[in-house]
Amino acid sequence: MDDCFDLLKGFWQIPLSERAKEISAFATPYGLYQYKVMPFGMKNAPATFQHLINRLIADIDGCEAYIDDVIIYSNTWETHLEIIEFGCGHVTYLGHIVGQGKVKPISAKIEAICAFPQPSTKKQVMCFLGMAGYYRKFCPNFSTVTQPLTELLRKNIKFIWTEHCQSSFNRLKALLQSSPVLSAPDFSRPFKLAVDASDIAAGAVLLQEDNDGIDHPVAYFSCKFNHHQRNYSTAEKECLALILALQHFDVYVSSAGVPIEVFSDHNPLVFIHRMKDKNQRLLRWSLILSEYNMHIQHIKGQDNLIADCLSRP
Repeated sequence: MDDCFDLLKGFWQIPLSERAKEISAFATPYGLYQYKVMPFGMKNAPATFQHLINRLIADIDGCEAYIDDVIIYSNTWETHLEIIEFGCGHVTYLGHIVGQGKVKPISAKIEAICAFPQPSTKKQVMCFLGMAGYYRKFCPNFSTVTQPLTELLRKNIKFIWTEHCQSSFNRLKALLQSSPVLSAPDFSRPFKLAVDASDIAAGAVLLQEDNDGIDHPVAYFSCKFNHHQRNYSTAEKECLALILALQHFDVYVSSAGVPIEVFSDHNPLVFIHRMKDKNQRLLRWSLILSEYNMHIQHIKGQDNLIADCLSRP
C-alpha cells in the first residue's frame, strides 16, 4: 500500500537567520523588503529543505521524501492503517505511477514530451533530451536511439537537422508512447543483470523473477562509449559495460542480500579474475568487480537479446 502527499509551500516553513534575511533583500517601487522565511529560488534552498525533511523522518519506517514530495508505504493494509488513515492501490510520485509492484511514467508527462515540436536550436535539443532522459530507464536502447541528437550538441558542430535526427526524434517519442511498465524492485528477491557491449555502446537490463519463474525488467541502461573507449579491445568493452551497468544500478546492487546473477555472452568475462594475460586496464577493472557480490554466467548471444539490442543502434 502506498500514499503520497506534497507539502504546502514547504520552503516557507523554514525561518531565515538574520544574516540570510539580509541576503534575501530585494528592491521594489515601494521600498526595500527581505524575506523572513526561505523563499523559492534560492540556490541552496532544495538542499536545505531536503536536509531538514531527512532529519524529521529519519526514525519513521516506511517513509521517504524527495524535497517536499513524501511517500508512505507498507506491506499490509493493517500496517498501513497504523501509519496513515487513507490508502490507495496506486500513487503518483516524482512523475511516476507506483503501485501493485509496477512502475510507469505519468501519461501527462509523456504526452508533453511527445508534443514537443521539432527542435531548431541546440538549446531546444538539450531541453527535449532533458525531458525524455528523465524516463530513460523505461527506454531500451536510449543512448543509441538518441545518438544523432546528442551529436548535434558537440562543440564546433553546426546545427543541421537531418533525416537521421528526425528518425531519432520520432523513435524516442515512439518508445515513450509504447506504455512502458517496469516491475518495482523487491529487495528480498535476487536480481539478474544481463549485459552486453557493441563497438559503440554498452547496454544492460536489470531483471527480477516472479513467482512463476518469469523475468520482468526493473530498469534499462545504455551508454555510448566515448572516442577513446571505442578503441578498446572486445574484452575491455565487455568488462567496461559490466562496470558501467553495476555503477548505474548501484542502489539496487548495494542493497541486495544475495549474489546478483550476471549474464554475458562474452565467455572470457566469466574468468576475468583468473586471466593471466590481463593488461593494466583489465587488472584495475577486475579489482573493481571483485568488490561486488555477484556471480557471472555465460549465455549464448541468441539468448542475450535484450542487452544485445540495448548496446546497438
